Amino acid sequence: MTGTEFEELVAELCRRDGCMEVRRVGGANDNGADVVGRLPDGRSVVIQCKRYTPTSTIASRELRDLLGAKVHFAADLAVFVTTTRFSRPSEKFALQHGILAVHRDHLGLWNNGASLLSLSEVNGQGQGDSRHRARWKQAYEK
Repeated sequence: MTGTEFEELVAELCRRDGCMEVRRVGGANDNGADVVGRLPDGRSVVIQCKRYTPTSTIASRELRDLLGAKVHFAADLAVFVTTTRFSRPSEKFALQHGILAVHRDHLGLWNNGASLLSLSEVNGQGQGDSRHRARWKQAYEK
């Protein structure tokens, strides 16, 4: 799956959940956003999508960029969706600034039918314990 295809998948999941005016805006000069739209309750949302290798980690600077995009687009909610995990500092930053951090485990839940807004209830959780991460690395670091 390409980065653009990943952005389209995220946009489609938003539409499935009843979001409106959803459009992919990713690419050069995207101002830190890949998908924008309106949640079912009318609030605006800006989403950054990162399709990274399983062994990568999302750094805090990437969440700071999303926070800037939230301001630029005057969005009510910022969401960061990734195929990998967040570093501890980046996860803490997301929680401190009200960013919904959707890591690989939560992405699986979302893709399997959980709604985007239901993921806010588990924000900051579920990246697996050290044994889970060790098994993940063993499977994907080849």
